[in-house]
Amino acid sequence: MPDSSPLNTIQRWLQAVITHPDGVRAGVDSPTARQLVEVTQADIVQVILPSREMTSLDRLQIYGRAYFGRLLECLAAQFPAVKHAVGEDAFNGLAFGYLVEHPSKSYSLSTLGSSFDEYLNATRPPRFEDADPEAPDFADFLIELARLERVYAEVFDGPGPERSPDLNASELAGLSPQAFAESRLIFHSCVRLLKLRFPVHEYATAIRRGLEPTPPVSRPIHLVVTRRDYIVRRFEITKPQFQVLTSLMNGETAGEALIQLLTEPTTDAAMLQADLQSWFREWSAAPLFAELFKDEVKA
Repeated sequence: MPDSSPLNTIQRWLQAVITHPDGVRAGVDSPTARQLVEVTQADIVQVILPSREMTSLDRLQIYGRAYFGRLLECLAAQFPAVKHAVGEDAFNGLAFGYLVEHPSKSYSLSTLGSSFDEYLNATRPPRFEDADPEAPDFADFLIELARLERVYAEVFDGPGPERSPDLNASELAGLSPQAFAESRLIFHSCVRLLKLRFPVHEYATAIRRGLEPTPPVSRPIHLVVTRRDYIVRRFEITKPQFQVLTSLMNGETAGEALIQLLTEPTTDAAMLQADLQSWFREWSAAPLFAELFKDEVKA
C-alpha cells in the first residue's frame, strides 16, 4: 500500500470489509471496498500484515466476527423476551437478518433495535391456509413483544419527568368545569399508549423475573408506558380510558375528548362522571401530564 494513502481511506476500507454480511472475504472483493483500496484477497498483505500464527484474512475475520457478535449481544439485551420466545438460535438468525437490512449507522447502540418490530412484521411467515385471517397468531405475538421491548428501551433512554414539572391532581381539581373542558393536557415526552392483542407486558415481566412463561392467549390490551424515578413503568387501562388519553395526546381539549367518549353507545354517562376524578388523579400521579393549556375564549 502506498505510504501516501490517507488514514481515513484505510479506516473506511476496514469498515466495509469487517461489516460485510457475507464475511471478510466477500468484503475484500466488494465494490465498496475495491473503490477505496484496490486490493484482492491474494494481495491483501499490502494492507494487513500477517502474524506468525495467522494470515491477513484470519486477522480480519476476528474483527468481522467480533463486530457482528457485539451487535447480536446488544439486540439480545434489548429484546430478552423475544429471544426467550423463539430460542437463542432462531433469535440470532432473525437478528442477523435485521442487521443486514438495518445496519448500525449511529455512534450509539441504543437505537440499534429501533426498527426490529417493523422488520419482524415485514418478514413474518404467511398464515396457514385454514387459519382465521383475523385471529392473531404466534408471529403477531412476537411482533407485539418486540414492539413493547423497543418502547421500553426508548422510554428508558429518552427524556423523562424526573427534572420537569408535573401537573398534579390538585391543579386539575381546582379548575371550574368550563375551564377544565377548555384545557389541553400536555404529556411528558416519555408517555406511550399501546393497543395490543396479547398481554406481552406480562410475558416480558416474567422473563425479567427469571421465570419461564409460555406464550399467552390473545386478549385485547390497552397499555400505558411511562417513566418515574428513572424506572420504566407500565399499567393496563380500560378501552374508554385509552380513548380519552389518545384524544388528549392528539391535542384535543378535555371537553372534546369526553364528548367523543359520550358518543359511544356503550358509555354510561353517570358512571363516567363518577370515574373521571379518579382517572385523572391516577394519571397525574403516574405522572403522565407535564402541563396544562387553556384555550383562549374568542370575543
